Amino acid sequence: MSEIFRSKLRRLTRIVFMTICVSLFCSTARSQSDYLCAHGALAEKIYLQSDGKVYTTDKTIWFKAIVTDALDHIPTKLSGVLYVELIAPDEKILEKKLIKLESGIGEGFFKLTPKYPEGLYQLRAYTEWNKNFGSDFFFREYIRVFAPSTKTKPEPITNITLVNNADNERRIKVVFDPLAIDSLHKKELNLYINFDERRDSFAIKKNSKNQYLFDYPVPTGCRFITMNIETKNLRTFSKTITADEDHLDLQFFPESGELVHRLPGKLGFKVLDSSGKGKNIAGEVVTGEGEVVATFKSNRLGMGSFVLTLPDSSTSYFARIPSNSPEGMPQLFPLPKVVSHGNVLSVSKIQNRILLTASSSYLKNDSITVRISCRGRIHYQLKEPMAEGTINFYFPARKLPDGIIAFTALDDSGQPLAERLWFNERNDRRITIGLSTEKENYLQREQTNVGIQTTNYKGDSINANLSLIVLNKAQLGNIQNTRSSILSYFLLSSDLKGEIEEPGYYFSRSANHFDDLDALLLTQGWRKYIYTKPVGKLPYRYESNLIVSGSVGGVFSPSKRRMADLTLLTLGANRLVLNQKTDSLGRFRFPINDEYGQNLDILIQSSNNAGKRKNYTIMLDPKISPAVEFDQIRMIEKPDSIVHQLVEKNIKRKMVDDAFPISSGDILLDEVVIQGYKMTPDRKRVMEEYGKPVRVIEGKAIQNKEQKWSYGLYSVLMFSFPDKVFIKRGNDGNLYAKVRPSEITLVVIDGIPVKEYEYQHIADIPPSEVRSFEIIENAKNFSRLFMEAFPEADPLSVPAWGDVIAIYTFGGKGIYGIKQPVGIVRTSIPVFSSPIEFYAPNYKNLKPEEWIKPDLRALIHWQPRLQTDNHGKASAAFYNADTTGEMMIVVEAISETGELGYAELDFKVEKR
Repeated sequence: MSEIFRSKLRRLTRIVFMTICVSLFCSTARSQSDYLCAHGALAEKIYLQSDGKVYTTDKTIWFKAIVTDALDHIPTKLSGVLYVELIAPDEKILEKKLIKLESGIGEGFFKLTPKYPEGLYQLRAYTEWNKNFGSDFFFREYIRVFAPSTKTKPEPITNITLVNNADNERRIKVVFDPLAIDSLHKKELNLYINFDERRDSFAIKKNSKNQYLFDYPVPTGCRFITMNIETKNLRTFSKTITADEDHLDLQFFPESGELVHRLPGKLGFKVLDSSGKGKNIAGEVVTGEGEVVATFKSNRLGMGSFVLTLPDSSTSYFARIPSNSPEGMPQLFPLPKVVSHGNVLSVSKIQNRILLTASSSYLKNDSITVRISCRGRIHYQLKEPMAEGTINFYFPARKLPDGIIAFTALDDSGQPLAERLWFNERNDRRITIGLSTEKENYLQREQTNVGIQTTNYKGDSINANLSLIVLNKAQLGNIQNTRSSILSYFLLSSDLKGEIEEPGYYFSRSANHFDDLDALLLTQGWRKYIYTKPVGKLPYRYESNLIVSGSVGGVFSPSKRRMADLTLLTLGANRLVLNQKTDSLGRFRFPINDEYGQNLDILIQSSNNAGKRKNYTIMLDPKISPAVEFDQIRMIEKPDSIVHQLVEKNIKRKMVDDAFPISSGDILLDEVVIQGYKMTPDRKRVMEEYGKPVRVIEGKAIQNKEQKWSYGLYSVLMFSFPDKVFIKRGNDGNLYAKVRPSEITLVVIDGIPVKEYEYQHIADIPPSEVRSFEIIENAKNFSRLFMEAFPEADPLSVPAWGDVIAIYTFGGKGIYGIKQPVGIVRTSIPVFSSPIEFYAPNYKNLKPEEWIKPDLRALIHWQPRLQTDNHGKASAAFYNADTTGEMMIVVEAISETGELGYAELDFKVEKR
């Protein structure tokens, strides 16, 4: 049987298996021993490879997405739509993009702008299908964003002081400056404060010195304090501090769950400092009488292990850490109590075999079962009798998958006795990536050609999807080496609970990398429950393409579902007309063509079975983002010297770019990004007449903010977009909009000027009828527009300048054309994010005068999609920058059958 045939057979078998599981939703409860259709085993894993972890607000975040099944890491055949979000330090979603997946692969970007605040951001990605399995299968990565400026910016939260009173009460004193984030703030300031898990809120008033001061007792034992201020215009800022900088958290983890009397026990340990980071320590294990029974030393990430040869249940054990100061007392930390009866499961590796030893203090000659599983799939289940409380099992490592293996000992009734995690390193299951350049040293701005060869462990070529990134090693190399890679994410991070500090470190091939991996698995919690939880109903369906779904209700009773005939019309680049009958529950689901941009206008028309148009209530399924989970403890991390140097380099690059005019060969990314703005005839006419908009609020954004109590367009804008437009109630009781408080604002709807007597009706426009709300400051031809709106005005008193609000509706006929026809619903839905090409200069025909502008790039090249040919070969080419020294080429790879690969290659750039 040929390898190609076997590969196709494996894929076919897997697709049939997944289809059966998905179609049945595994609705019948499974026995505890059957994990083949376990909850997490049906999920998808998501990995985002971004071009960096530190950015300034003039940069672009580039990313590649890889989505696989959880079992074998085979690129997904289920989801074709990926949701990627950029979450700000205040835990609000700033941007959300839909990324098209093709065989599990996609790419995208976020263009940062100066309006984004500095701080810690979260990149989050998920599929609709993965909502079934909880946030454990969402991808999250934290990045830092700085402003590219040397100017000192005012701090909204300053003068933080922790005071110890004479009665040992600790208090926190803080000064808040809301004007640093909101120049229009007045009166009270809202404060939301967390003391670890305890939460409280306050309304703070100015004191006699015009300051916002806060003075409050800190609860006993509190480690972290998070303060979040909110102005009256809903601008927010948060900051987390540590309440105990000397805090040391030392935790111990017995190898298989417990220390047992007179049974040798291995313990993993982890020590964290006040910021939650690993700390390098050394110490001794002592009895209550002070006898030293063991010593231990951590790695640089604060983890390690040691063995207690014969622990005694009648003895208490402590870890003793010497003090850093000569006069200080050593710190003592208790070890877990030794139990008198229990079981121990230990794992070690002897050459190419894994040795599993099960020991029990009370099951002397009983039979036990050992189950060996990986990512929800059982690979072996063996039952053997013990001999005097001990039994050994040997397994060839090559017979188990690459990644985390769970060894579980069970008694005769199937109850778990002990469990141990082990990392099985299978280099023969990974892609070998060969990288080569024509030479080791290149000149500034010289073209570098990279050759890539992918093979399997036998040396045979293998077809793979690749990404290539080229970095300045001095500026970005250390960040790249310690962050997640395709290997560390799929084989490690995605199967462990909690945050892993420097995940890339465990695949760095250091001398102790395997011992460090084992220490990590001893101390880091396993996401066991997601791979053993029985599967019930899965409410979220997978999206293989863009979908418009919802339900139909009655004309007068929206909650009563109706069967109806529906016609869907899409108004994008590829117009589509689809007809569909709802099911017996009034549900509909339209798959639509791929569309790119921001939003797609659609129209749905309803009729009854006789074909008569009916004004049924059509409700679209809301695509609600999951609740944000943000690790605020990360806020207290202090950027290291490497990060500071990178930011300084970015500031210097920005100054150079601003100092030189744009040449004909350059491309402004801002101009490319705005391609999502569709230039309709109405928009073109308004833009030519009054100027370009400075702010655009899409109708979909307004509709998403509409509440049950909302009573028209202006009520939504007033509460949800106070930073974009001012909504005030006039003396006549109606709401009116202004762009700037000191300037006159006029309104045009679909290019038609609104008359004086029509302004009171703008507030009542249904948000569902608004396609876009756009703001034009210092509009052209303002006097002429003013005379059209107020024809009775004195020509001598007509203002020469002012602002214009341009509203575009689905009706397209001005304020009197927005009444909804019978049986028709107009709305817009989000579509795939438009891809843009990474800009890289071309120095093929470099002219002498082009050397005047320095090229100081740290990100030399980004190519997220490379496909090898049938011989496993691919190539890439790029031009070097002016920065000299070592450059790093990074290639990540995944095959059709789930093999993973990672490779680096350095080369030098010398001065020309």
